[in-house]
Amino acid sequence: MPNVFADHHHWHSSTIDSIKASVPSSVDRFRSAPKLVYSYDNVFHGFSAVFSQDELEALKKSPASGLGQDVIVGVLDGGIWPESASFRDDGMPAIPKRWKGICKPGTQFDASMSNGTLTWANYFNKGILANDPTVNISMNSARDTGGHGTHCASIASGNFAKGVSHFGYAAGTARGVAPRPRLAVYKFSFDEGTFTSDLIAAMDQAVADGVNMISISFG
Repeated sequence: MPNVFADHHHWHSSTIDSIKASVPSSVDRFRSAPKLVYSYDNVFHGFSAVFSQDELEALKKSPASGLGQDVIVGVLDGGIWPESASFRDDGMPAIPKRWKGICKPGTQFDASMSNGTLTWANYFNKGILANDPTVNISMNSARDTGGHGTHCASIASGNFAKGVSHFGYAAGTARGVAPRPRLAVYKFSFDEGTFTSDLIAAMDQAVADGVNMISISFG
C-alpha cells in the first residue's frame, strides 16, 4: 500500500475512483458505475468490486502488487521436493539481505538445492530421537516423502508452472496464491513420527530467521 493512504479501504476506494475517471461511461445504460463491494484487510489484502468489461480491462493495466516479491513465507510441514517446477527461480532477484537462514544438508538434499525461490530448508527431529534413541530416520533431511509439504508450499507461493493437468483434466498453468515470494521450509514431520517439540522448534527458528509469515497446514 502506498504511504499516501491511511488504510487499505482508502486505497481500494481510490483505485475504484481512478477506474471511474479513466473509462468513459459504459454504453450499457442499465449498468451502474463501478462500486466497491468488500475491502479485505485481515485474511489477505484485496477487494471485491462491480465492473463493466471495459473497467475490468482498465484495472488489469493498473500497477500490480508485485505478486508477493521478496516476502519470505515459512512453510512448516513434512518437507519439500525442491525439483518441482513450482519452485523454479526464473527471473527471481537476489535473496533479501535481511534473511538469516541457511540450508541444512541431509539425505538426498544438499545446499545447492536452495535456489532463488527456495531460500533454505531445515529439519527438526530431536523430539523423535528423544522418544526413541534407536529409531532410524529414513529420510533425515528436509526432503518430502509424502507430498503434503510440497503441495502446501506450492499453494502458498508456487511459481508459474505451465502445461500441468490433473490426469489430463483442467490443463493449464498452475501457480500459488502469490507466486513471487521466497520459501523457507521447516520440516518437522517424518515418517517415523511427529512431535510438538519439533514443531515448536521449527516455528521458533522460522521467526529467528526472519520470515514474514508462517504457513502451517497440519493436524
